[in-house]
Amino acid sequence: MKRILLISASLMLAYGAIAQWGIRDNSVFTFRNGEQPTEVSRLGTAPEFPMLAHKTSANDFYRTIKRHEGDNTEAMNHLNGLLMQIGYANGAKDLEANDVTEAWVAPGTVGNMGSAGYTYGLYRLYGDRSEFKAWKVAANGGANQALYFFAKCGNAFYPQQPAKTACINVPVEVKPDANQVTLPTSGAKITTDNMTFVYYERKRHKKDDQAYPVAGLNEEYPSDPMLITDRKDVTIQPEQYTVSVDPMRTDVTACTNKTLDLTANLNVEKTGTYTGNYPASSHATYKKVSKREYKMIARKKAHAERKADKIAKRTTQDVGVRQPAELYKTHKQKAAERKAERMAKKEARKAKRENKA
Repeated sequence: MKRILLISASLMLAYGAIAQWGIRDNSVFTFRNGEQPTEVSRLGTAPEFPMLAHKTSANDFYRTIKRHEGDNTEAMNHLNGLLMQIGYANGAKDLEANDVTEAWVAPGTVGNMGSAGYTYGLYRLYGDRSEFKAWKVAANGGANQALYFFAKCGNAFYPQQPAKTACINVPVEVKPDANQVTLPTSGAKITTDNMTFVYYERKRHKKDDQAYPVAGLNEEYPSDPMLITDRKDVTIQPEQYTVSVDPMRTDVTACTNKTLDLTANLNVEKTGTYTGNYPASSHATYKKVSKREYKMIARKKAHAERKADKIAKRTTQDVGVRQPAELYKTHKQKAAERKAERMAKKEARKAKRENKA
């Protein structure tokens, strides 16, 4: 008698050890609010359906169920109840071979898992992925999703589904609005030629009485201005656009943690631009120097121009150090023009005398 009692006590302790996890007697499809999962990394110590353990393929798993579908046992009655809750009205009798597929439950998954005695607890899987090979039985309708049975122990496993967030339809009104946008780098280019000249004040001479004054100089008898620097500045005339939104009123679907999609008409109109040509402008600066400094600058400039001519002949590239001929004439050119004017006046006087005679 003592031996029988000792054996019974040993069996009770062993069952308590293999039950292993915190279990609760309720449906595998029910999750309790606030319940914390127990971590598990090893399966097979408390099989829920021993007849389904250690199957090598989905077809082997399916044929085992079909072989026992007519059994009136506690295991089949419980298995039929699970299958009915995922849409199989007649339990295992309605199950087809293509309803069962091989699957791997990823470590980290939380869900309800069965144990010996058809009790369930909330667990989080962790460890080696190979431990969690399973057979997935597809849902055949109803509110519940697919149900898994672990290949190693035959225990049912139902993953916890992410919480669904409600979406609502809300009216949205877009009011008309307009703004001015300026594009500073898009527009017509304006070139400004900044030139610096040097000159000296001449002594009054009869021949200079007919000379034309130089714009920008207050000197009465200035020398010919000599260009020493020429810098071109390019600026862009900005363009302006009016950007407006058309008024609109519509209903949209708003969901938590989801971007709200809204489509509206955007109008862009160019309002500020110049359609003509911006003439090139020039800014001339005149610096008064002594006649000696003027001639020294002229000599250095002539020397630079001679070198530039040599480089241009050898490379066929213009160095660009000469004073622009179209802006200011050289001394020889002006002297030739004055000589031509004198000859023209002399011829005019001669013709006038001949007419009087």
